Amino acid sequence: MLAFALFFLLIFLFCGIYFFVIVSYSGLGTAFLWFWPALGGFCLLLSLCFLFLHLQHIPVPKFIRYGFLVIFIAVAGSFIFVEGSILIEGKKEASPGADYVIVLGAQVKGSIVSRALKNRLDTALVYLNDNPESCVIAAGGQGKGEDITEALAMKEYLVAAGADSSKIILEDTSVNTYENLRNSKGIIMTRETGQSIESTKKIVIVTNQFHVYRAVRLAKQQGFEQVSGFGAPNDDMLTIHYYVREFFGVVKDTFFGNMRLN
Repeated sequence: MLAFALFFLLIFLFCGIYFFVIVSYSGLGTAFLWFWPALGGFCLLLSLCFLFLHLQHIPVPKFIRYGFLVIFIAVAGSFIFVEGSILIEGKKEASPGADYVIVLGAQVKGSIVSRALKNRLDTALVYLNDNPESCVIAAGGQGKGEDITEALAMKEYLVAAGADSSKIILEDTSVNTYENLRNSKGIIMTRETGQSIESTKKIVIVTNQFHVYRAVRLAKQQGFEQVSGFGAPNDDMLTIHYYVREFFGVVKDTFFGNMRLN
């Protein structure tokens, strides 16, 4: 019992420290920020319960101890499996010669791209320099605190960096990754005169490394067959936050049938 109490106390302390690091770095408006105080509070409660049982020498029935252990191992195992898959997918190289490069949107502050989105765009530029014939779909609508659509902000950034404006297509109505890809598929099918998505040679999705795994599998579920991801660098300070958030994104999209883990 004491070992469990100390373990959950350490998690509580980490959550508290990391919460203040995130707030100091990117502010209270950071998406999914609530998770850290929620997890910290839950772990503190567990730690106090285990400590109470230890100090009071209260015996815990075996079926409760083993049941708790089984649940803990199952959750930890699932988390490790998903995070391992995310890490591996994010490091893979993109296939050359893509017909379409879909750059997924991220936050725009007014009309200025965020650090995460800048990393995606710079990575897309690297790919376009090696594959100048590829068309780009800038995918992202307009969200809270954004003066223009993410798609337009991306196009302006790419053009300013020397990209060919005529090869950039705007998908400016989506509000999440699923819609980014669904709407991009519609654009591709329209340009391909209504043919099935399989008629396009190659699709490359550019997003941050933590996001590649889910994005590629969402795309495959929507009919993209020859698809690969190209992972942009993560924001180092928020890397842990992003990877934990992405675990829940994978669970949610798998549960709702938007993607499969394989």
